[in-house]
Amino acid sequence: MQVTAYAKAMVAASLIGLSCHAAADQLRLKNGDILTGEVLKKEGDAVEFRTAYAGVIKVVWAEIASLDSAKALDIVLNDKERVEGAFVSLDDVEDGRAWIKLENEQYRDIELAELRYINPSPELVRGGYKWTGRINVGGTWTQGNSETQALRLDTETIIRTLQNRYTAGAIFNRAEDRGNSTQFNSRGYAKYDHFWSRRWYAYGVTSLEQDRFRDLQLLTTIGGGSGYQMYESPNLNLSLEGGLAYVSERHYTDPDKNYAALRWAVKYDQKLLNGFTQFFHEHEALMSLEDTRDMLIYAKTGFRFPLTERLNASTQWNVTWDGSPTPGRKEIDSTLLFSAGYAW
Repeated sequence: MQVTAYAKAMVAASLIGLSCHAAADQLRLKNGDILTGEVLKKEGDAVEFRTAYAGVIKVVWAEIASLDSAKALDIVLNDKERVEGAFVSLDDVEDGRAWIKLENEQYRDIELAELRYINPSPELVRGGYKWTGRINVGGTWTQGNSETQALRLDTETIIRTLQNRYTAGAIFNRAEDRGNSTQFNSRGYAKYDHFWSRRWYAYGVTSLEQDRFRDLQLLTTIGGGSGYQMYESPNLNLSLEGGLAYVSERHYTDPDKNYAALRWAVKYDQKLLNGFTQFFHEHEALMSLEDTRDMLIYAKTGFRFPLTERLNASTQWNVTWDGSPTPGRKEIDSTLLFSAGYAW
């Protein structure tokens, strides 16, 4: 009786194990290794695969001989055709090829090299987009022996599609000491990027800036050029840009000036310490083609610390450098900021 019960338990456990094994995805590598787990996505040269023993790992796509999936996946081919189906193993499948079981119960044979994405983010598929953004607010208010008020607001939003990226942002600073203004500036910008390849893109950018204490009634820039997106992911982003721009400076007291300029920019951010913090650095430079002393540099460097899924705290150092300031003004304005923000 005990042997019978034990046998029944073993059979039941075996059936459960077989059921779980059958429901799992499998990757068979060219060296013969077989990985069992769940296919999450493929957006680059590797597939993200969740395992029970090592968490999420990345497997180089070129090293995969075949794969099986227990459920249907969103598959995009190199020609941008979109297919919904599950990978299945058949006896006659060759290495480097795969059969996809479609929703209509038919089968399709493809080369793995033809596959571009698995479960891609919305912005990577034609017609889809991803909308991200942030709003940061900081300020001070004191009364008594000191009577000061300060407010800073900055915001940026980005809409990303398969071949386009739209960026808009604004910065607003006000400060007073006993009713006297000590800081009064704002800047707005808009940018459009069109990707002609996975990494390379053409851009157009414009900005408007006002700063009473730098004698800037209105500084207008408009420019264009090309950029290279070295990395673009939730954990790491890096882009480099270069091109030409037209700069128009209207001053309160100093004579106005207009000039053509060389423009370059860097935008970088990376999550560190397993997502505990995010380091970021951005700078944009405009150098006159007529007089290199007419040069503007905008830079910001700092850290963001997530408080919740959407809320974060940040500290950053902003520097603005003007190579030929209005007489009586300094070349460098720098600010150390602490602020709270909301991101989506």
